[in-house]
Amino acid sequence: MTAENMISKQSEPIEKKGFLQQLYSKRGGIKLGLGRVAEAYGEIFEKNIPVYHVAGTNGKGTAVYALDHILRSNGMKTGRFISPHLLNYNERIASDNVDISDETVFEIYKWLEKKVSNFDDLSFFEITFLIAWKYFELANCDRAVFEVGLGGRLDATNVIEGPKTDIITSIGLDHTHILGDTLEKIALEKLGIVKKDDIVLIGGSSDAAFDSWMVEKAYSNGAKTVKNDKDLKNAVLFGDFSSPEQEKNIKLAALAADLTENEGLKIPDFHSLKLPARFEFIEPDIVVDVAHNPPAVASLAKTVKQKLKKVVVLYGAMKDKDITKVLDIIDEISSAVFVVNLEADNRGAKVGDILERADGKVLQKIKYCENDEKTIEAAVEFARKNEMKLLVTGSFHTVEKFIHFRNSHI
Repeated sequence: MTAENMISKQSEPIEKKGFLQQLYSKRGGIKLGLGRVAEAYGEIFEKNIPVYHVAGTNGKGTAVYALDHILRSNGMKTGRFISPHLLNYNERIASDNVDISDETVFEIYKWLEKKVSNFDDLSFFEITFLIAWKYFELANCDRAVFEVGLGGRLDATNVIEGPKTDIITSIGLDHTHILGDTLEKIALEKLGIVKKDDIVLIGGSSDAAFDSWMVEKAYSNGAKTVKNDKDLKNAVLFGDFSSPEQEKNIKLAALAADLTENEGLKIPDFHSLKLPARFEFIEPDIVVDVAHNPPAVASLAKTVKQKLKKVVVLYGAMKDKDITKVLDIIDEISSAVFVVNLEADNRGAKVGDILERADGKVLQKIKYCENDEKTIEAAVEFARKNEMKLLVTGSFHTVEKFIHFRNSHI
């Protein structure tokens, strides 16, 4: 079977659960470094696709979805790669806003297994990236938008050659045990995606000197054009944005597309843009948001104060996050905080971990039951009785857990 007829071939019936378990078995550890995936990518690469590459501490997903929306609105066929997924693996890979099918994931995986000499050494994320790239080639995408998984310099997506268009949405202290413990160290990791002749858009901060330093570093990496979003005022956006930060990231996407595509690009209306789990009301009284570090939760808290005032919070977290600081921020907007356990390849925090890292003030608001199902039920009921909105946040895994629970109980 050749790559050209891979998708059109009628595959044998597959058991999705069993197949994905095979793929998920490669999860559980972060394998930084480009050697393995670069070798594999070189073995499967057949077609150049102009790429938008999005890195940053927060706001990457918003920028990716916005770019995809802009490009499709201008008649281009797009490939979109995000990480992590919320409910289904297929969400990670989409063409023209349609998620990849189970059958196509299966076919490309099996093709990679035979084609790639070091397949067994590849991580879950590396294989997923390779599936995405091959799918975008086969789907004849005009443009591809890739979200960096972690950092940038050593991320699997960084095997994509330039010139391309890069967006750095924000720099904040997250994954410090991997990326470094200062903003400068983290910025260098994010800027590691910049290749020779790339166009680079940087989300400006409140520190002009730091912003100038980032621009200089991008040029030193070989960028052709580097712009700070504060220098560009020509993007007029129409839509309903939950926060200034969300609007800023959509503006970054619009500016990047405008700089790259040049004449004739039209910036569309954003009212129809769906941003999954970014201050998303999944029910009239329930909002979900995947904020998971202090800068993101602080931004979320501002939005809550403006739009909802006080909320009931359902919270779960990963062990490597600054749970103490996040809970201090949540304390400002919450009447009660219900906490649940997360598994997530042994990186998830248990209720006991959260209690240990909660300070005395917010500790008085924390509630939990003998199991997570009862905690979720109690959180929903508490919010309903007190005529308040329920905010589900802390991690992609928290939102996933809640939505799966609600779907199974409707």
